[in-house]
Amino acid sequence: MLLGYVGYARIPQPPDKLIFCSGQASACKNSDAASGQLMRSGADLAVDEKRADVSDAAEAGRTGVSPGLHQDKMWRTGGIPVNTIVTAARTLIRALTSLAMLPLLITRIGADATGLFIIATTLTGYFNSVEYGLGTSVTKYVAEHRATGDAEQLGSVLRASLLLMMGLGLLIAVIIALFGLVGGPALFGASSVGSAAQPTLLVTAGIALFYWPSRLGTATLEGLERYDVNAIVQSVSSILTLALIYVASGWTHSVPVLTGIFCTMLVFEGLCAGALAWPNLGLRRGLGRWRGDHLRPSLGFGTGLFIIGFSSTLIYESDRIVVTAVAGAAAVVTYEIALRPHSGVRQINGLTAAAMTATCSRLVAEDRPERLRRLVLAGSLYAVVLTIPFAVLTIVLARPILEAWVGPSYGQYAIDVQIFVSYWLVTASGALFNSAIVGIGRIRVLVLITAIIAVLTLGLSIGLAVALGTVGVILGTVIPACISTPLSMPYYLRHIGISKASFAREVLIPGYAPVALWTIPVLVGARALHPSGLIGIGAFCATALVLLGLVYIPILRASWRSIGSADEGSAAPQPQT
Repeated sequence: MLLGYVGYARIPQPPDKLIFCSGQASACKNSDAASGQLMRSGADLAVDEKRADVSDAAEAGRTGVSPGLHQDKMWRTGGIPVNTIVTAARTLIRALTSLAMLPLLITRIGADATGLFIIATTLTGYFNSVEYGLGTSVTKYVAEHRATGDAEQLGSVLRASLLLMMGLGLLIAVIIALFGLVGGPALFGASSVGSAAQPTLLVTAGIALFYWPSRLGTATLEGLERYDVNAIVQSVSSILTLALIYVASGWTHSVPVLTGIFCTMLVFEGLCAGALAWPNLGLRRGLGRWRGDHLRPSLGFGTGLFIIGFSSTLIYESDRIVVTAVAGAAAVVTYEIALRPHSGVRQINGLTAAAMTATCSRLVAEDRPERLRRLVLAGSLYAVVLTIPFAVLTIVLARPILEAWVGPSYGQYAIDVQIFVSYWLVTASGALFNSAIVGIGRIRVLVLITAIIAVLTLGLSIGLAVALGTVGVILGTVIPACISTPLSMPYYLRHIGISKASFAREVLIPGYAPVALWTIPVLVGARALHPSGLIGIGAFCATALVLLGLVYIPILRASWRSIGSADEGSAAPQPQT
């Protein structure tokens, strides 16, 4: 989708331990170039790591000194630091291409046409509840069955998921086509792009047939914990998409053509991911069944995730439809101007969130609860440390950011940006806990909470949009988000085995206290220096973040080491009596 990119990354680990055990590429190649580079999944590397952990613990028990594992292998392809850096780079690239595309389209094809383009490209992934339901289920079960060695069940899950993705792709294509024929004239009939609405939405419907099955490739690659490879594919796709849109918008203003280019690149991205994932699954042709009772747990879990994903669609994607219906297509651009900075913070927050699903599934399958608990605590701290400073800077510098990015006349929408971004101050660790709960398979209460919040969000967005316009839609999203995290956090903590005191001591206090003190000089500096322009704003933000980073370095190192020692107690040999 144009706007809803979510970054994926590993939590950085100390040089003496590898915890998440992402896949690694083979260090050797033979002279046969056709053999290519071999990838190992997280489940394969986990076996080596666990053996090494036992050996380390035994050595520590004998000598009292931990030898410090794998220091010479930390920067291998597919390792934790490489995954983190590549994924962060992917997030930055996607954010920059997304930010660059909006003013490009506004300048070349106009506000109304850009609004239609945004609606159409959003509809390609509008039903992301399907992707979240089946895609995340595939990610979880690929990680789990790889860890347990159940190739037959893995093959069956992939077969059934592909069949369902194809069927649902057809259903969604029909729904979008009907929406284009009936809803297109109603939404865009009064605008200058009324005649282009139907063909644009029909193009979107046609590509949806291929978009949904292609998502299986991305989900499988994530299940193998090869987030570095996935990030490279998505980065290349984003750059190519921007380049193609730049060239195409120079010789045509046709919204159907531009929409077709954008959506086709999303299909290409999924196909590339699938082609890279398949050789590393270790499955023989014909392994697994297309249907059977053994698929019921997977399908039941996927149904729960479907409801969660559908609720997320109502929360994050329905706003554009509401804005278009209430204020017209041009108002979508105003909404997007407020949404893009919010999406940037959301992408940063996602660096520590989405990757948790596959890793938590594997740790549960390997029966390593203490490692899982420490991992979630550290991940929550990283989510707070990464998200809150960027949210604060966006709120403080909202006006100069908009003026430098879109133009001086758009500074008036700074309040919309500030309201939209504000809820990340409360919900910074919520997405990570969602992913962890999905990974361990305890989603029943999560499904109920998410559905209730979605209904509340949609109702508030419609009511407040009628009363307040675009800002009402934003408030309709922010208010339920601020309510949901405090209500759901006790459920998260209980099922992962984390006490409230531990969460406060290891996440809230070290995560929020330094940034609260840091905010004071940021506010004073912004008022005194008045940073402006992309260079001035960038220099101000970089300086502020470097100073804050110096405070956080010892805190984050301590969190790394606490994860690294999680399994040692159980792995160490018992004293003889």
